[in-house]
Amino acid sequence: MKITDVRVDFLKTGRTLLRIFTDDGVVGLAEAGWRHDRIFVTWLNEVIRPRLLGQDPLQPSRHWDRLALGIPEGTPQDWVKVPLDMVGAVDVALWDILGKAAGLPLYRLLGGAARTTIPLYWSIGSGFKKTPGQMMADLQRGWDAGFRSFKIRMDWGPFRQDADPEKDFQIAQHCRAALPAEAAISFDANNGYSVSTAIRQGRRLEELGFAHFEEPLPATDLPGLRQVVDALDMPVASGEQESGRWRFRDLLQLGNPDIIQPDILLGGGITELKRIFELGELWNKPVMPHSPFAGINSAASLHLYSTLINGTRPHEFSTEGTAPVEEIAALFVEPIIPINGMIHLPDRPGLGLVLDEKALARAIV
Repeated sequence: MKITDVRVDFLKTGRTLLRIFTDDGVVGLAEAGWRHDRIFVTWLNEVIRPRLLGQDPLQPSRHWDRLALGIPEGTPQDWVKVPLDMVGAVDVALWDILGKAAGLPLYRLLGGAARTTIPLYWSIGSGFKKTPGQMMADLQRGWDAGFRSFKIRMDWGPFRQDADPEKDFQIAQHCRAALPAEAAISFDANNGYSVSTAIRQGRRLEELGFAHFEEPLPATDLPGLRQVVDALDMPVASGEQESGRWRFRDLLQLGNPDIIQPDILLGGGITELKRIFELGELWNKPVMPHSPFAGINSAASLHLYSTLINGTRPHEFSTEGTAPVEEIAALFVEPIIPINGMIHLPDRPGLGLVLDEKALARAIV
């Protein structure tokens, strides 16, 4: 089997479809980038496609090394190190091909699933511009869809430090009071606090019974993260912005978060996230993957997460950055969508997703 083409299409659902074609007719699927990422198209045309055409697609780890590390194998492009989020997209598509060629679901290729039914949490953001009532209305949509675990995100970013922690707390207080006691809820500051504010805010969230406190500080402040972790009893989570196992090594050594949250693209794809999961096991750290978009990459993240023996926490689910889940589902012959806040992974080959070509033609921008 050889790779014959690598193609990107921008979709009306808000995602960027990556397809890797082979001479056997097997097509690997992934989503490239976080938006309509035209920068990815340039990388694809100039660097990635020339290195993949004519290659054997059934060796994703080897291609990961070639792209991410710039290992030379005879062409000028081989010397260029491709950004890990782009490597991650290629890697997901290659693993999909491998699973389809083997006739096995991805979780079986990765060693076998500890579970194929996985609980999800409803992730909703933009708290910085919402009232408590507006945030609760967004949570209600998740409740009505059957979700019973939730996360509210403030989406501040690292350059609006301590902008309005009191309003953030009012949102947290309102949402916690409005949900039943058995519904778990977590809080994401999205890099928005200084160390002292994060500790003070974290203690108040502890009193409300929040499940975890995510990204209290800018991702660059690992010593500060350790201060927050040491000061709080509530689990502190971080890692969604880290790329590769080396950055996660530094995160664990310097920041010591209670929970690590690798992203299927930013972390470097299935090949690298498997290593990061193993690093988490070595450090005895729970894993809760970052996965803010419904669709193909979410399925890839869920396949890998299903193989983790200690992966008992809910997996993130959100449609904020995409079209409604029904529009995403319409792209596939047999979609993988939540039912009552749970995902049931199919036993179909690869990711278990096959595109509906007519629906795809209508969705391409």
